[in-house]
Amino acid sequence: MIRRIASQKRYLAASQRRESYLLFSYGDYFEPDNVRWGGLRFFNDDLLYPGGGFSLHYHDEIEVVTIVMVGEIRQRPERQPSIRLRPGTVQVLSAGTGVRHEEVNEFAGQAHLVQIGIFPRERGRMPSHAEAVIQRQPLNELVPLASGQNRVEAIPMNADATVYLGSLEPYQMMDYQMTPNRCVFVYLTRGALTINGVSCETGDQARIANESEFMLGAINNSEFVLVDVPTMGQTIPG
Repeated sequence: MIRRIASQKRYLAASQRRESYLLFSYGDYFEPDNVRWGGLRFFNDDLLYPGGGFSLHYHDEIEVVTIVMVGEIRQRPERQPSIRLRPGTVQVLSAGTGVRHEEVNEFAGQAHLVQIGIFPRERGRMPSHAEAVIQRQPLNELVPLASGQNRVEAIPMNADATVYLGSLEPYQMMDYQMTPNRCVFVYLTRGALTINGVSCETGDQARIANESEFMLGAINNSEFVLVDVPTMGQTIPG
């Protein structure tokens, strides 16, 4: 099953200095049938203008993967030194028993980031965080950014999941193998591609389950985020 959800279906939470596209129920946005995709709890596509961001808020028992696409932001954890996330940085925040922080674009120009929330493998851990800079994105490859599946090149996280960044040149193809009791989420950040013949454009998402494999093919230069998670008992139609 490959379900495409068009970019127009995203929920837009906007203010003077921020635009956030929410792909799952989050904050003030709630749809009872759109709370999670297996172990994936949220996926937000955020554009922060100078001075914009997220005021002090709380996370617990969630693995938050932040990918800074453009610009930079500053995180200010409560009672801890601030963290500067520059362009091309990936952060894994293991919220564990609970953490409060704010996230602000204190710099000139816009900041574009995606934030992904994944249910943890083990609960009750102490909060922690780790950052890494994405090296030059190789063409026509999937690069693991964060993983709890022993991907040595990725930032470790407390979840049975892997977050990848992918790119494809025009007319190039990529095969992805799936294993039982898992599901995949693909979000297209740039370009146009097909997934087993299903066409997707910038801002579209694809939710994939009950497939042994699928093929991604680029129509033009394309970049995307792919998240592989366990179904965690969720009943997904075939």
